Amino acid sequence: MANFLTDDIHQTFFISDDYLTILGDNTYEYCLYKLFSEKIDLSEFEEKIKNHRTGRKAFPPALLLRVIFYAYYRGITSSRVIEQQCKTDLKFIALAAGRTPHFTTIADFVSGHCEAIKTLFQKVLMICDESKLIGREHFAIDGCKIPSDASKEWSGTHKELQHKADKMKASAHRIIEKHQSQDSSQSQKNDNQQRELQTIDTLLNNADKIETFLENNEKRIGVGLRKKEVKSNVTDNESTKMTGSKGTIQGWNCQGAADEKYQVIIGAEAMGVGPDQTALKPMIEAIRENLSQDVFDSGVLLTADTGYSSVVNSDYLSSESINGVVPDTEFRVRNKKISESEKYKTHKKNRQKLRKDKGAGLTAIPATEFHVDFENKTCICPNGKMMMYQGDHFKGTRGTTIRFKGRLPDCRACPMQSKCMKNPIKESGRQVSFFADYKNEISNHERMKNRIDSEQGRKDYSRRMWTIEPVFANITSNKGLRRIHLRGKVKATCQWQMYCMVHNIEKLWRYGEVAL
Repeated sequence: MANFLTDDIHQTFFISDDYLTILGDNTYEYCLYKLFSEKIDLSEFEEKIKNHRTGRKAFPPALLLRVIFYAYYRGITSSRVIEQQCKTDLKFIALAAGRTPHFTTIADFVSGHCEAIKTLFQKVLMICDESKLIGREHFAIDGCKIPSDASKEWSGTHKELQHKADKMKASAHRIIEKHQSQDSSQSQKNDNQQRELQTIDTLLNNADKIETFLENNEKRIGVGLRKKEVKSNVTDNESTKMTGSKGTIQGWNCQGAADEKYQVIIGAEAMGVGPDQTALKPMIEAIRENLSQDVFDSGVLLTADTGYSSVVNSDYLSSESINGVVPDTEFRVRNKKISESEKYKTHKKNRQKLRKDKGAGLTAIPATEFHVDFENKTCICPNGKMMMYQGDHFKGTRGTTIRFKGRLPDCRACPMQSKCMKNPIKESGRQVSFFADYKNEISNHERMKNRIDSEQGRKDYSRRMWTIEPVFANITSNKGLRRIHLRGKVKATCQWQMYCMVHNIEKLWRYGEVAL
């Protein structure tokens, strides 16, 4: 007969080791303990605790920070799950020193110390700098679109939201009329009628919710030159509806700046704007605030992808004397290695077919290829034909412009017509415009194009990929950040910075030269 070991699940057991032994000597958990318990001053968190005269004893900020940061490291963001882990997981039990903070305590701590979290981010960054993890040779900026805790179905312009509320009211009134038309002598209501009554309450409550939002909130205006209205959101109006590689989401454009040496994050902010163009200046200011105001004076290279390219940003980099490389959207087309490849030719052919199906032609030759003489008010097209002067009094969104138009016979007979004109010629030739106060010298945006077209410029820009992209991969894939759970820009930035600190502390644990 087989002889088995005792299988008694009702017995008790005792662990004789202390909590530090459970954490280990060279682990991420031990690094958290040394940082928050011995290395970093947490007085900013302690200032909010007002129980020195009355009230129960509070959880130490170091204890809560250790538990929350380790949970984020493990991909856990739910405060209820964190509370449960503090009861069942030995690592959490050790970090919490045997305490079990309630999930409301954990949630309130994260959302109630946003300014202290921002200061903590800077302190962790300074320790990374002391550990020689920041090279100050190359910084890369990029954005990561992450969904928020708000539904995109509740987004729209004020007109669209009002239309949505009216439709809800109309649907509710149709159900009410249906009930009124039924036999009023019926004493008992069936289950279907009960569900319809609940539907009426839901529709009317949602309509009231939308109308209350419209009364208390003004229209959101975009950051572009035309200042158009953008979609608001009833649940979280500071987040934005935007389209990314994974479809359309209601979320945040989480910006990050990383140093090349060990990919330490040196700037982080969540923005409720989809395009990246408006994020370049705030991220540069964040880098200066976190490191030093003169960090760019030494000629450190700054790179960002094509989403940050604009005339305004090129002028800003030039005015601040920042060694930046921000390519325009057409820089790959100008590279012969790419434009002459079979893959690109196939892509171009498919793109032309798609535009032909839509009734549009090729992308027009840009106005920069036309030779304009502002003094004599003349303009020559790329085919060498003189164009007609239309005047210099036209008002645009960015100032007064001077305009020229090609003569109809010249454009019809032009061999470059397919490349120059977006649409087939009907009643007028090609038209171009230039700013009236334009000086006959190369602009900062053109200088940026010339730099990215050079061999050294492409080498500099290639460094961006391995600097910033692994950062987002580590946070979203390895650490499991799939959604920003806090609402409002300040709180969303707080949670994003906490995840960035999880990343930086991991770098500090693996590569830091200063013993913790």
